[in-house]
Formats: sequence, structure tokens, C-alpha cells
Amino acid sequence: MVPILITVLIITFVLSKTMNVFPVISQMAAGEDLETIQRMIEEEERRMGYDKPLLIQLLIYLQNFFTGNWGNSYVIMRDIPVIEVIGTVFPKTIELMIFPIIIIPIIAVKLGVVSSTNKDKLKDTSIRFLAVLGAGFPIFFIGNLLQVFLGVILKEFTYGEISIQIMFSNTPGAQLSGEYFTGFRLIDAILNNDPVFFFDTIFHLFIPVICISFASLAGITRQTRSSMLDVMDQDYIRTARAKGLPEKKVINSHAIRNALIPSSNLIITTITGSLLGSIFLEATFNYLGFGYYFVRSVFVGDYLLINGFLVCSCLIIITGTLITDVLYVVIDPRITFK
Repeated sequence: MVPILITVLIITFVLSKTMNVFPVISQMAAGEDLETIQRMIEEEERRMGYDKPLLIQLLIYLQNFFTGNWGNSYVIMRDIPVIEVIGTVFPKTIELMIFPIIIIPIIAVKLGVVSSTNKDKLKDTSIRFLAVLGAGFPIFFIGNLLQVFLGVILKEFTYGEISIQIMFSNTPGAQLSGEYFTGFRLIDAILNNDPVFFFDTIFHLFIPVICISFASLAGITRQTRSSMLDVMDQDYIRTARAKGLPEKKVINSHAIRNALIPSSNLIITTITGSLLGSIFLEATFNYLGFGYYFVRSVFVGDYLLINGFLVCSCLIIITGTLITDVLYVVIDPRITFK
């Protein structure tokens, strides 16, 4: 993990050298006096050590990263530290993705097991059909279909005349009656004993959660089914059946554990990808989370914020890789790393 992180930091340093941030500062400070613009440029030059040799600049860049001095956003949230911006938007993505992260592995593994144990039967065909639909349609297409179906066609489901205004407004409509303590709307609503704010948040998360869950189930379900079919042909499964063990015990105690080894990698990859924020999902529902601001920072050229999002993404991905390696040993203690 450490060499990968250092490599990513070096690459972002090289990229930051090719993306000159000072014209951006000048552009965003348009209308202000030249003295203010010059001061902003000098502060950034001093922070990044541009008046020193290249190697010293790299060391300063690494030091700034490990001390939390990632610079300030000059466009998206002007003059706000990058690490503060990420800390503000990341809880929104976690709140959106926490329910899919919990339910996707459980449902997908269950569907994969049911499909494999009913091979070529109606259940298997139905599950594979749904999996193909989830994998075949883009998430933004599914999101738009759900918006039209639940917000326009089923008006009773979304409270009639105010359905589109509330269900698909850019941001949740209710305001918290107390103070924000954590940045998580659901937790803050509970801490402030504000049921209106709580259910308003649930209301706005409902369709995006269904959308991301349906789209993410396909891959894990198909992988679990394939792994289960391979495992069910193994000698130890036939031995367990020959001993007279119930089929349910054979599947739950012997087959699933081994079938989850290849599926676990896909599960963790799906979870880490969710934590980075689904760009298409957040754009479709105008949900201002990690992925939304990542793309927006690219469009507007907020280079320091781009670097921050990139490094944060790297940390999440390599942490997910570590968790996957640990899960291999938990699932199958015979696996060792030497």
C-alpha cells in the first residue's frame, strides 16, 4: 500500500506541475485588485515551494500531504481547504451508498446461490434475465426511467401534485431544525430529534438507492452463480452428500464458503467504487456528493481539488484491496501470504 500511495503522490505532483494553477487564480479573482491576485499567487507559490529545486518541491509536496496541507479550492468552494471540501462532500456519498453497500452483497450472493442450485430452471432463468438487464442498461438510463415511472406515472406513490417538485428536487427540501454535528443528514436528524428532516432524507435517497442496487447486483450475482456451479462439482461436495448431509447444510457449510473467494474481490471492488461516488448516479439525481464534485472540479479546472480527490480515491481503493486480501484468509483459512 505504501509504495502505491507514494507512486500516486509522485504522479499527482508531476501532473500538478503540468497544470498551472495560477491562471485559474487570476481568472477567479477577476474584478479584484492586482495586489490581491498577486498575494494569492505568492501564497500558493510559497506553499508549493516553487522557488526551490524540483526535488525539494517534491519533498514539500509529500510533507504537505502527510500534514494535511492540501491547499485551498480556488473555484468550487473558494478559499476552503481541499481536505475540508472532501470532508464536507464525502459524508453525503457515504450516506447515499451505505444502504446499497449493506444490501447488495447479501442479496447478490443469495440470488447467485438460488440461481446455481436451480440451474436451467425458471428461477435460474429469471435471475439471469434480471442480471443481464442490470448489467446491460446504463445507470443513468435506469435512473431516468425510475424518475419518470415513480414521479410521473405513479403519482399516488409520490404524493400526487407535489411529486416531481419534492421527489426530484435538486436537494432535499426540509431544513434541519437544530445544528449539524456530523455532516450526515440522517444522524444529525436523530441527534436533533427532527423526524421531518429524517424522513425527507430517506425520501430523497429512496430511488437512487434502488437504482445503484439494481445496477450493482448483476456482476456479483453472475460471479457467485458461476463460482457455485464450479464448487458444486467438486469431490468434497459429493462426499458430503454421500454422507447423508441435508442439501441446505451442504450448500451453506461447504459450498458457499469456497464460492465466495472469487466473489469477495468483486464485492469489495463494488463497495470501494460506491464510496468513490457513482458519477452517473449523482449527476442523474443532482446529488452533490464525491463523484459529482470530482467531475465538476475537472470541468472548471480546480486543480488542487482534483489532486485531493485523486489521492483520496487512491486511499480508498488500496484500502479496499487490503480488506480483500484479509477476507481471503477469513473465508478460507488455508490461504496464506508468504
